[in-house]
Amino acid sequence: MRTFGDTSAAINAALSPEVFQRLEAGEHVARLHLLAEFFATMTGRGVEITDEAGNADRMVFTQNECAAWLRNFASKLKFAELTQEEALKALENAQSRGVQGARVYDYWHALVSEKAKADELITRNTRHFQDLAPNVAWP
Repeated sequence: MRTFGDTSAAINAALSPEVFQRLEAGEHVARLHLLAEFFATMTGRGVEITDEAGNADRMVFTQNECAAWLRNFASKLKFAELTQEEALKALENAQSRGVQGARVYDYWHALVSEKAKADELITRNTRHFQDLAPNVAWP
C-alpha cells in the first residue's frame, strides 16, 4: 500500500512509536513542504500532549532534535511535488473544485497524493480533504 501523509500525520508519528513503526511497511510519500511545516510547528508552539501522570503538557523540539528526527523520518519517505504547470492548472481549476483561501494547501496535498498514485491520504484533518481526495484516513 502507498500512503501520502501531510504534516499532521508526521506529528502523529513523532508522538506515537506505534504510528512511526507503520513506516516500516508499504510505501510512504510526502511533499517537501512537510519538512518545513513540521519544523515550524515542533520548534515553535509544539503540540499538546498528556504526560505519564495524565497532566496536560506540550511537546516542543529543539532545532537540532527536530532536524535529527526529520532526517530519520524522511529516510522512510519518497517525496513528490507538482510541477509549475500542474500547480498553475490546479489554480485555474480551484473555483470549480470549491477551493479558496488556505484550502489551497490541502488541495495541492490531494493533487500530489493523486500524482503519486497513493492508495490513501493520511491526515488528522480529514474534513479538510472533503471532496478533494477519495481515500482519506486518520494516521
